Amino acid sequence: MKLVDLPSRLGAAIRRAERSRLSHWRDRYREAGLSVILALQTTTIFVVSPLAGVGWIRADLIEVLRFGLAATAILVVNRNRWIGACVALTFVVSLICSLYLRSAAVSLAVAQFNLAVTIAFDLAVACMVAQAAFAGGQVTVHRIMGAVILYLYIGLIFASLDRLLTFWLTPSFSGLRTLRGGNIGELIYFSFTALTTSGFGDIVPVHPFIRSLTNLESVIGQLYPATFVARLVTLHGASERPK
Repeated sequence: MKLVDLPSRLGAAIRRAERSRLSHWRDRYREAGLSVILALQTTTIFVVSPLAGVGWIRADLIEVLRFGLAATAILVVNRNRWIGACVALTFVVSLICSLYLRSAAVSLAVAQFNLAVTIAFDLAVACMVAQAAFAGGQVTVHRIMGAVILYLYIGLIFASLDRLLTFWLTPSFSGLRTLRGGNIGELIYFSFTALTTSGFGDIVPVHPFIRSLTNLESVIGQLYPATFVARLVTLHGASERPK
């Protein structure tokens, strides 16, 4: 071995050891990361968003929680580098759009683009969580939390789709205070009442396409619990089988 090659070989060995330690750390804490994501997600949906909507706290806290969620998803839960890159890219673009919308005159094009990027971010995180929650192996409490995360993401994605459609389809809903662009808090509320089929009739889809989308969400809301329970039971049975 040439003496000149020694530093480069030593550097490569150190990098391999660091990657191995990082991989071991991620394998150890990947499932716990699902519970962290669920805690951040439920805090954002059920606590911070309503309080920010009535002006009791700053809306910037939502971006802080989303940053924590994105960081946990990328650094701990992620199994695929391309999905991780997609989560990082969509989060950064969405953050830039949100800051622009708060500091400048509201542009409909930027608002619509921001919603599209937010949907892409939610889909990428949902894919990442699905890989960790429904992979082979023993079923744990953390993986059940991962299935709950996916259920909540269905509601969030449909809420963003509904809000995006209010820009293009008129009339879209009856019962919304802001008809064009909607109010994200009200649409999240509507989305989860549709997902759980517990609609109270205060917000009603009017446009035929939005009604069809709402029906689709209701069907998914009914089928998803049975489907994910069957999958988890199958995984649990496979892990308990003697080898």
